[in-house]
Amino acid sequence: MSLIKPSYKVGNVLSIIMFHLAVAAAFPVHALPNDPSDVGKNKGRRREITQFIRHHPEAAQAYADRASLKMEAGQVYGAIRDYSTALALPAADKAAFLSSRGHAFLEIGAYVEALQDFEARLQLGETEEALYGRAVAKYHLDDLWGAIRDLDKVVAERAQHPKALFNRALVRMELNQWEAAAADLGQFLEYYPGHAEAQHALAKALVQVTRRQGPRH
Repeated sequence: MSLIKPSYKVGNVLSIIMFHLAVAAAFPVHALPNDPSDVGKNKGRRREITQFIRHHPEAAQAYADRASLKMEAGQVYGAIRDYSTALALPAADKAAFLSSRGHAFLEIGAYVEALQDFEARLQLGETEEALYGRAVAKYHLDDLWGAIRDLDKVVAERAQHPKALFNRALVRMELNQWEAAAADLGQFLEYYPGHAEAQHALAKALVQVTRRQGPRH
């Protein structure tokens, strides 16, 4: 799952913050398999599905299954093609396929297309995953307030959502909402104590809060 990455609008405040959270990911992350046996299994499974598709070209789920395997293998463009084919078929599970293709678009930086897929998915019903994906797309399209609104909904649904809570804090830092950012980071650290990046970000946010409050007499 893609994470929001900073645009460094607040200079050194965010430059030290990495976005690969050392906590359980909220959604599956597609990564290249490292074990040669896993690579072989992936290729073998894709060949099996391709053979099945040749005999059942109307099987939308088969295209989606192959797309998922392609994502695991780092073949994102091929995965997008398969998800698109699956969506065009009449028996398509459009909700699931739109979310999956949206995440694939995020992987290649196609944020407009990702936003369109998550918007279409959300028209079929709100889900935590689609809201988070749309927030990431909005962020990269410079709609920071829109990203905040979606992240608010995700956190309201699940307060311990690691990526949404942490990234909402960082977007708030970009918007100079230091007190709100500090509150988010404090809450994050209650759930995930000892997270070094969050601790550092919180320290930076608190410095800004203190500066805004001015000297005490």
